[in-house]
Amino acid sequence: MGPTKAIVKQQALYDAVSGKLIQNGFESQQAMEDYVRQHYIVMPVRDHAGNPWQLDGKPVYCLHGVQYETVDDQRVHLTRCPDCGGMGIRADELTVESDCIRCTACGHEFDARLEMMET
Repeated sequence: MGPTKAIVKQQALYDAVSGKLIQNGFESQQAMEDYVRQHYIVMPVRDHAGNPWQLDGKPVYCLHGVQYETVDDQRVHLTRCPDCGGMGIRADELTVESDCIRCTACGHEFDARLEMMET
């Protein structure tokens, strides 16, 4: 059993599965993030502009560093775009040498393995 997956509506956190209110009245985004860090809660992944990642209309959560899941615990293979922080999805190309990833937000194409080797 993992952390509670939450969604944000106005200045409140709600359980993503049941819709039940977890906590409200946060004065800032930082206060909300502090609350989440102190409890066993995870919020949807956001890009650098603050927009939450969504896959097929479902929020995406990051668990254990680089493991991404949807609300219904379905593991998905995604990567963060190095430019905008958006959601990178593998392109359906039959190429053995590279692992082409395309960002859904900015359209940037990159190779996750090559990016890792360069850093």
